[in-house]
Amino acid sequence: MMRSVAIVITSGALVTEVMWQLYKVYKCSRRKTINTVNGCATQLCTNTEAKIFEVMFFSKDSTLCRTHLGLMKPCGRLNCAVRHLRRIVDYLDSATDTLDICVYFFTFSDLAEAVIRAKKRNVVIRMILDESMATNDTSKLKIFYKEGIQLRSKQLDTLMHHKFVIIDNKILISGSINWTKSAFFGNFENVLVTNESAIVKPFINEFESIWSILGAITTQANSIKT
Repeated sequence: MMRSVAIVITSGALVTEVMWQLYKVYKCSRRKTINTVNGCATQLCTNTEAKIFEVMFFSKDSTLCRTHLGLMKPCGRLNCAVRHLRRIVDYLDSATDTLDICVYFFTFSDLAEAVIRAKKRNVVIRMILDESMATNDTSKLKIFYKEGIQLRSKQLDTLMHHKFVIIDNKILISGSINWTKSAFFGNFENVLVTNESAIVKPFINEFESIWSILGAITTQANSIKT
């Protein structure tokens, strides 16, 4: 009798452990992971969220990487511009909920395509650009409007000179670089990527502040017209 009870208890404990392990696998599969199609920017599924602290540098030598941009294949250079671009694209491709973009100048097709892919995944996208973008022949404004992306761009007394992106309110991409091909392949620039909340949260607040300011300007302008 005691042996039967022991077997039942042991079996019950084993089933419980199996169920727990299956649950963890399920939660792991549901966790956001950074896209690895290009073999870059991976985030492992662990019990604690992996911290991201990544710095990228661009220089005049980045022009040498233009030759393999079409294939999106990195070269052996430490600061290969194509490798950095692929990592940024992969971060954008990891977005599952929201994508807040605040960039002075945006003309780079590879990055625009990543944003549009996010939109087609039903990611909620908000974009802030300087109004000077509207007069640039290589601007992606028309494409973004066509895709139904929320965009605010009003002329202020000062430039909207930020260059940062917030992914799912968790990952920040920020730096000196405009989202143009010439900036990625020829300028001395820097990009920082992190999910450190103490750094990300102030940028979230800054985005919300500018979004509200530009929204108020648009509302005021529309009321004057009517």
